[in-house]
Amino acid sequence: MKPFIGIKKIWYGDVINEAVTKTSLKTLIGEMTEVKNSHQDTWQYTEDDPTYTDYINELNGEIYYRDVTQNGAKTIAFTMGEWTFEDKVALQGGEKVDTDAGWGASDTPGIVNLGIVAQTKTGNYIVFTNAAVIAKGTPAEKNIGLGVTAVAMSNPAEGVKSDYLFDGEKVNAT
Repeated sequence: MKPFIGIKKIWYGDVINEAVTKTSLKTLIGEMTEVKNSHQDTWQYTEDDPTYTDYINELNGEIYYRDVTQNGAKTIAFTMGEWTFEDKVALQGGEKVDTDAGWGASDTPGIVNLGIVAQTKTGNYIVFTNAAVIAKGTPAEKNIGLGVTAVAMSNPAEGVKSDYLFDGEKVNAT
């Protein structure tokens, strides 16, 4: 399998409520909105360290047991250098105003939950089935980009994982 390097394509859409397979992934992508622009050097995938408790043996000062109490957050972040009001409403909330000529902020702050799929330059896929998305205006080279941060959340549908990684060669072979 090739490594997960760079970014080639990004999609967003409804929360994914079924277990994702290499076969279903293609169908899911076809139902999502493709991001047309990710500003240079803004793409990131991070996975935080888990939170844990070390149990220390008082007799010798060494750790004798480690208890993982919380998994680390998995995050995809990028900034759209070019975006539409439809993108802004879908990713940030609020609404289109004045016969779609503008955008108006939501009266209450909130998180938008979406499915996010990213394809790396090497062809592999990263899937967040239920991502908590926060989007905001972000400066990018004197432009107001649409900065997007998506954190993989537990999926409420039984049997659906929060995130998946797929070997692109095997996905495209189906």
